[in-house]
Amino acid sequence: MSRIIAPQSVTLVLPVYNEIENVGSLLSELYLADFSRFVKRVIYVDDDSPDGTSEHIKNTRFPLEVLCLHRIGRQGLGSAVVEGMLLADTEYVAVMDADGQHSPVDLVRMIQMLQETGANILIGSRFKDKVSQESHTGFRNGLSRFGNRISRFLLNQTLTDPLTGFFLMERKLFLEVARIIRPSGFKILFEILYSLRSRNLLIREMQISFRPRNAGESKLDSAVVLDFVGQVLSRMSNGVIPEKFPGFAIIGGSGVVIHFAVLYCLLFVYGQTFLASQGTAILVAIVWNYTLNNRLTFRRNRRHGAKWFRGLALFMMVCSAGALVNLGVAGMLNGSGLAWWVSGLAGILAGVGWNYSMSRFLVWKT
Repeated sequence: MSRIIAPQSVTLVLPVYNEIENVGSLLSELYLADFSRFVKRVIYVDDDSPDGTSEHIKNTRFPLEVLCLHRIGRQGLGSAVVEGMLLADTEYVAVMDADGQHSPVDLVRMIQMLQETGANILIGSRFKDKVSQESHTGFRNGLSRFGNRISRFLLNQTLTDPLTGFFLMERKLFLEVARIIRPSGFKILFEILYSLRSRNLLIREMQISFRPRNAGESKLDSAVVLDFVGQVLSRMSNGVIPEKFPGFAIIGGSGVVIHFAVLYCLLFVYGQTFLASQGTAILVAIVWNYTLNNRLTFRRNRRHGAKWFRGLALFMMVCSAGALVNLGVAGMLNGSGLAWWVSGLAGILAGVGWNYSMSRFLVWKT
């Protein structure tokens, strides 16, 4: 069933971070694409960009009505989108990347398709057409396709790109789930669709062109991959597994590999004693884990300069206490008659849980 989208009935939300070079060109493209006949307001949500994105937006005149929400002390793509959507006061709200990779022409086409189909949610898909699927190659796109497969399983939907950052939807649907979605996740569309999965909604996809960035650097990196793994596992466990815990555990696993690599080299290559080799391996593994967690898992609260070293000292104390927790739990369970491997595994889990909880609240204070 078709519908009419009245003038000024769409709000466009653009989450940004260090996008000062892309603001003017994107708004000009939106104006030239005749988006102005649908849009009431463009809302930029800026996570305190050090390049001055917010001030640039506020001090520049544009052909469209533009509002900038400058967030200080709050970071994250998902929460930025949520806050921007909450500021909207129109019947529909659209979300797209602000780096030029999403085309304003496609946004207008999506509005037209929503009118024609009467869809509740219209998704701009990178992978709907077979030709487009074959043209999207490489590591990053492989990750996107893998993530989409997992998302389709969880959503029980035959969508080709539920992880896209380009979509258009009825604002009232977002408001229904705004209080239950988890904005800490990177892929906010996945969160919205997951929260609405029990509803009988008409969801449509449209093939979009995915362009190179106009300027700046891509935000899809190892940290984002860890974020999404945590987001999915947290959803699969119904919140029992904290979103940051899988990343913390994966880094911990890599620390085990580093530990044994250093231990082997010192023992068999450099001929050091076992105790000296083991002690050095422990120290290197702890520094490795701390550095990666500071860089990836807890990057929103990343420590720099002198605070980096104070954080390392705290992390060492946390891990030392975690070793005692591991030993205590394993010893208690083994003493009660449980098999050695069950006791050992329980000790490891208890130690990792301790390390994660204390690191979160003491080292990075999230």
